[in-house]
Amino acid sequence: MNASQRVPWRTRKVAVAALALGLTAAATTYVMAQQDVSGTDSGNSTKFNVVGDGDLPTKKPKLGEDRAGLSAEETGYAIHVASTDSSVPSDATDVRGKDGPEFLYADLPDLSEGHTGRTAVVALYDYTHDVTYDQVVDLEAGKVIETKKSGTAQPPTSATEADLAMKLAIESDADLGFTTEFEENMGVPLIDPDQVDYVAGAWVFNKTTSKGQECGKDRCAQLMVSTASGVYLNTFDFVVNLSTQKIVRTQ
Repeated sequence: MNASQRVPWRTRKVAVAALALGLTAAATTYVMAQQDVSGTDSGNSTKFNVVGDGDLPTKKPKLGEDRAGLSAEETGYAIHVASTDSSVPSDATDVRGKDGPEFLYADLPDLSEGHTGRTAVVALYDYTHDVTYDQVVDLEAGKVIETKKSGTAQPPTSATEADLAMKLAIESDADLGFTTEFEENMGVPLIDPDQVDYVAGAWVFNKTTSKGQECGKDRCAQLMVSTASGVYLNTFDFVVNLSTQKIVRTQ
């Protein structure tokens, strides 16, 4: 691949499964979070769990041992605390332009960071300002105890970002070659993301491509797409700029 990838890649299947149940956007995030905590999933699982009524918990749940994997309830509570903290601007928006930052992942902090007690690190992305937030949440106290803000860090993509990247690529008028490849292989045009399997990874310009210099400051995603028969399509000549919602040619 021509630029630095930040793994794990995210599939769209968890988000689709959650949305099929009629859950809210917050609920979908909450459902997805269960797959991404504590290194329990690489981002390629299609399993999911529905928790409660779909709203993020605002009250402290029962807490596990300090280094035990985060429970669904703990994850949801951590997301709530991190995203509503005063360090996140009130006008923050997610990848679809809705109020509140995009939730990327939740996990236990690295041991090397020296945090004690029951804590979680939550990664968020604010599309209004193109800023990443790493929030360390003290679950016992119910507050953010450390914030790292970056205008260049590009954590792994969320499933919602992968969905939007795929949709933008299919609907683009940029005459992308992978759509032609799909039609040649399958005999029908590619008009809907459900026709393919795909994952997306954050993409950052590193001077090995002739274009895409904005990626790093802007939030960009590279897609890996395959047909139902397992044929991988060539998607390495472009990335999707999620900040501007436009296709960026890299070659």
